[in-house]
Amino acid sequence: MTFPRPTRHIHFAGAAVLTLLACGVQEHPHATSMDGVTDDFGPSAGGGVATGTAGNGGSGLPPGSDVFAGTSSLGGGPAQGGVAGATATAGAATGGLSSGGAPGSAGSGGAASGGAAPVSGVTINLGGVDVPKEKVIAFIHVGHSNMAGRATGPAASRPYHFQETNPHAYMYHPGTQPALAIEPKTAGDSDAGGPGTALVKEAAMLAPNYYFVSLGFGKASAYCTQFLPSGLYYNQLIDGPKKIKDRVTFGGIFIYLGITERHGSAADRNSFASCINQLVTAIRTDVGVPNLPFMMNNYEVGGSGEFVVGGAVYTAIKPQIDMVPSVVANSALISAEGLGMEDDHHFNLDGHRVWVQRALMTMQQKGWFPWK
Repeated sequence: MTFPRPTRHIHFAGAAVLTLLACGVQEHPHATSMDGVTDDFGPSAGGGVATGTAGNGGSGLPPGSDVFAGTSSLGGGPAQGGVAGATATAGAATGGLSSGGAPGSAGSGGAASGGAAPVSGVTINLGGVDVPKEKVIAFIHVGHSNMAGRATGPAASRPYHFQETNPHAYMYHPGTQPALAIEPKTAGDSDAGGPGTALVKEAAMLAPNYYFVSLGFGKASAYCTQFLPSGLYYNQLIDGPKKIKDRVTFGGIFIYLGITERHGSAADRNSFASCINQLVTAIRTDVGVPNLPFMMNNYEVGGSGEFVVGGAVYTAIKPQIDMVPSVVANSALISAEGLGMEDDHHFNLDGHRVWVQRALMTMQQKGWFPWK
C-alpha cells in the first residue's frame, strides 16, 4: 500500500565563514553537490568577525559556534549550548551565552540578549529586522507523508496552520528567501498541512525574543534507508540546512518515521534503529553540531485497520522504535497517544500541533530549549 500524494536579505558581517569542526568529522560527500553559491540570503556585508577567548559559560568554542556544540549538559556547568565569550572586535559582546545556556548580559562594547551585535558578527534579515545568528533557531524536520502533511481538518483549526503567521516563525527552502511559515509550504507536497508551521510558531510563543526557522522535507511512503546519504532523498533534505547553516543556530532535529518501514525489506525493518542513528549522525555532521537534540515520533497508536496496535505493522516496527533512545545519543521519543487523526494513519491538524507541543515540552524538560 502507498500513501496518497499532495524580500529578505541577509547580511554576513565577516570576511570569513566560521565553521564548527565536529571532532574532525567531515561533511558527507554526495554524488551531486547542492552547496553552490546562493543568492537566497542577499549580498554579504563587510566588517570584521568577532574573535575571543572562552568566557563565563563558554566552552572555548570559536565565536559563532552553534548552540549545542559543547559536550556537557545544559543547565549545569559549562553550557552545552554556551557560545564562547569573546574579547570583542567589531563590537561583539563579551558574555555570549551564560553557563546555563541562557542569553548572556551585555559586555563591554557588546549587546545584551536581543541586542544588535552578535558574538559571531553574523545577522540575518527577517521581516526587516537584522537578527543575530544566535537569536535565530533552526529546526530540521524530516519524514514520510505525515511530515509532508496530509491534514485538512478540523475546520476550526485551519486558520492557525494555513492563514495566521507569527512574525518570529519562518521557513526556508533553497531557491527562495526565508518567508513566514505557513502550511502547506513548510515540508509539503500537497495542499494539506504537516507539523512545520506549528513547530516554529509554538517555539516562538515559548521564546518570543527569538526567531525560529523551519527547515522541512517530507516524502510520501519513504522509509529510513531512503533518507540516508546513500539513498534517494538525503541531498534534498540536507540542502536547505547546509545552505543556511552559517546564518542560524541549529536547535533540533524532528523526524516522523517508522510506520513506512513496511514499504521496505525485512532488513530495513530489523535495522530501523541503526538506520535512524546513521541518518541523525549524518545530519549532525553536515550541519556541524554533533550533539544536536533529536526527537522522533513513537508509534502512531491512533492508527486503525492494518496500523492498529497489535497488528502486523505494529509488531514489526514497535520494538525497533523503542530501541532508538538507547542507540541515538541526545534523543527522545514523543508519544503519539491520543493525537487527532485525519485517517487511519495520518495526524490531523490538531494532532500535529499537540505532537509539536509535546516535543517542545520534552526539550524544555531535558534542558534542550535554553532560549526561553
